[in-house]
Amino acid sequence: MKAGLIFCLLLAAVCAQAAEPFGFKGVHLGSSIQLTQGDPRFDCRPLTTPLAEQVCTLRPKEQETLAGARVNALYYFYDRARLTQIVIDLPETRFQAASEALQGKYGLPDVKTAALTNLSGQRFENRILTWRQGDKQLQAERYAGRLDRSVIRFTDTAAAARIQARRAMPAGQDL
Repeated sequence: MKAGLIFCLLLAAVCAQAAEPFGFKGVHLGSSIQLTQGDPRFDCRPLTTPLAEQVCTLRPKEQETLAGARVNALYYFYDRARLTQIVIDLPETRFQAASEALQGKYGLPDVKTAALTNLSGQRFENRILTWRQGDKQLQAERYAGRLDRSVIRFTDTAAAARIQARRAMPAGQDL
């Protein structure tokens, strides 16, 4: 029995190490901005958010797909030229196909549901799927601000704390 338990724990550890890192089409959390900045399909610009100092988005005439469906928008957020978050906005009608593709790649998620009510009083069940890999998280939300939009977020959850600490440091103390 004890040997079987050890084997199961060892197998789980090996599988966890072999897990596909969170990312979208070869651009993984923590990767260099050069992957998107050097791609002519993307426009990169500075910004200041809790998770980033630069964002790269698809240029207006460019298209990208997820699970065979065209996405509405794709954002890559960077801090110090390292990817901290990917946000993909897609039509809600494609949420099921996208969540199945994510499960095929990353395994079974934690699933939460939340009741939503629109202005007409109709009730909807929002599904939120979450995968975790250490301090990285992938979340797929069926209804994202609107009933016709879904969102998928790949996030380095520790990035906000690192960025906040660095920004709070007086100038000259980060030497």
